[in-house]
Amino acid sequence: MNLKELTQQFLKEEGFCPQETEFGLAFKCEGKNYLLIYDDDDQQYFRLMMPCIFETTEENRDLVLHAMNEVNSSVKVIKAYIMCENEVWLGFEVLVDSTPVVGDFIPRAISMLNGGARKFFQTLQEG
Repeated sequence: MNLKELTQQFLKEEGFCPQETEFGLAFKCEGKNYLLIYDDDDQQYFRLMMPCIFETTEENRDLVLHAMNEVNSSVKVIKAYIMCENEVWLGFEVLVDSTPVVGDFIPRAISMLNGGARKFFQTLQEG
């Protein structure tokens, strides 16, 4: 089984309803959206995204970039991106071994993405 199939199986076993989309494997957890973006050319690359957590505008762009930098520099493994020109996305990216136990890191990935989102919104509030 490849990483995508292992992840899909784990999510189903845990009661999630993963859906294949044009972008990857999408699912919800506690009302938040997640997206597994897989790379068929690199079976050891695991990238779980929290898409579209915030929208940037010309007025808030400097503050958003500051908040993204705070996330990138203080939350382990999490990266903040601007995607689709104006959407902030968070990503959990790691390399896994050739026989990954996805149950060991998917819950932590979700938790860390939530921590990254909290840090992002906290930094926005602090201005």
